[in-house]
Amino acid sequence: MNDKDGREYVLATARELYGRAAWTHKTHEKERQIWSDKACWMNYINVALISATTVFAVVSVALQPRWLLVLTALLAAASTAFVLWQSSFDPIGKENRHRTAAKELLWVREQLLLLIQRCHVTTEPMSHLQSLLDSITRELTAIYKFAPDTSPGAYAIASAALKSGEFTFSDDEIDAFLPPRLRKNQSSG
Repeated sequence: MNDKDGREYVLATARELYGRAAWTHKTHEKERQIWSDKACWMNYINVALISATTVFAVVSVALQPRWLLVLTALLAAASTAFVLWQSSFDPIGKENRHRTAAKELLWVREQLLLLIQRCHVTTEPMSHLQSLLDSITRELTAIYKFAPDTSPGAYAIASAALKSGEFTFSDDEIDAFLPPRLRKNQSSG
């Protein structure tokens, strides 16, 4: 295989990996948003339960009817049960793990973008470009290996977002994100 063919294979592989990384990055961003929303609602519920417990505790001390004491005890038990249930889901921890995965994927996307750019510059030897591709691929594989799982819901939201133009990876769509000199199809917009 000559240097030109090798460079084209490296470029094609880098572009494919770039598209996959963009897709996975978007899915982790959407999963992060899902967990952020869940954490927010869980905090609202927690504050409401604690506030209601406090109000009924103060009122029951002042008025001392038995039913208010029972209601206060039930609200306190519900508050405790909700906090235990909330901690078992760890929404903030999940949000942070998906944020980290998304940022790692964004970094790899940037490395792939630089590799795509280098493939268009003919001064670097093909063996060096292949070595860079191998290194980035290992890093991307490690991110995939240790990234938290995403949900079908996040995938569906990411899919809709990408298909609506947030990010996609057809040649024309990738070219739309690249500077004109790095586009595969030089006549792209």
